[in-house]
Amino acid sequence: MDAAFGPIERAIACGPVPGAAAAVGDGRDERTACFGRTETDGPAVTPETWYDLASLTKVLCTVPLLLEAVSTGRIDPQAPLRDTLPEIAWLQERPNLGDTTVLQLATHTSGLAAWKPLYTLGLNRATLFAQLLHTRPERPPGAIVYSDLGYMLLGYLLERLYEQPLDALARGLLARVGLDEAIAFQPPADAPLAPTERCPWRSRVLRGEVHDENAAAFGGVAGHAGLFGTLRGVCGYVRALLECRLQPAAVLAYASQEHARAEPPDHERRGFGWVLAHPGWSGGDLMSPRSIGHTGFTGTGVWIDLERGRYTVLLSNSVHPSRHVESNIVRLRRAFNNAAHAA
Repeated sequence: MDAAFGPIERAIACGPVPGAAAAVGDGRDERTACFGRTETDGPAVTPETWYDLASLTKVLCTVPLLLEAVSTGRIDPQAPLRDTLPEIAWLQERPNLGDTTVLQLATHTSGLAAWKPLYTLGLNRATLFAQLLHTRPERPPGAIVYSDLGYMLLGYLLERLYEQPLDALARGLLARVGLDEAIAFQPPADAPLAPTERCPWRSRVLRGEVHDENAAAFGGVAGHAGLFGTLRGVCGYVRALLECRLQPAAVLAYASQEHARAEPPDHERRGFGWVLAHPGWSGGDLMSPRSIGHTGFTGTGVWIDLERGRYTVLLSNSVHPSRHVESNIVRLRRAFNNAAHAA
């Protein structure tokens, strides 16, 4: 077995994660490996197994669509939201979302809470968005607090801006590089699926329906979660990004700039949507300072070393059969990236 995949092979052999698909690539070569099964008694994992990508939705869908709007002048990332969303311009009580900028939402520095159980309200999609627009920041802007709420708002902003559903916008973006059948908000009905967990709220094991409860309440399509994809699809996306087939080089350069930095003793750095390399991050210790990445709660991750043109992808369903079973996915991500960049 390729040494780059050793940590994954060992983790699947002795741990609770049922299976995984992974890749290491650059401009010349791509190596892939699949381990285990989709579930204990399920089929073997292959490069065509569909995984719930969770928060990779942020960087594979919401961020590139926002960057396109910024680069074409449709959005000023530093202008207050009231300039783009007239429905919040009338909000009087301060602070409110009217003062918040797209850049603050994209970098998780808006002051919004990390999460709220909106799915428990039992509201339809339109009413949930109305509820979201009345959400007030909990702290002054500036500090990094990873917020799903912010990306729900960004998904809504894109739908309002383009007057199209977010899944249609994503489909158009992915179709440009021939990936709309390998990454989607709704996987094909006959696709080989890796289940996530048994959801107490929905009283069933989730297969092909989004794991994130709030995304499910939004109909499975949201700016923070909802995408599914295969290893082939996610690797194809990263190659398109590196080869500037998805968007111009200047757009990627802007996304990978440092737009926010945590206060010491934390080391976290944020680009436009992407996490930037810093001590202790999920990309391990061997990637260059010009590296970006993102992870997903279900057990997924993408990392790109822009200096070396090298990338790693890990897709797993580490929340299966339950998020409450320790999967050691945080340790596995770092170990995989260290092995991949040492090999």
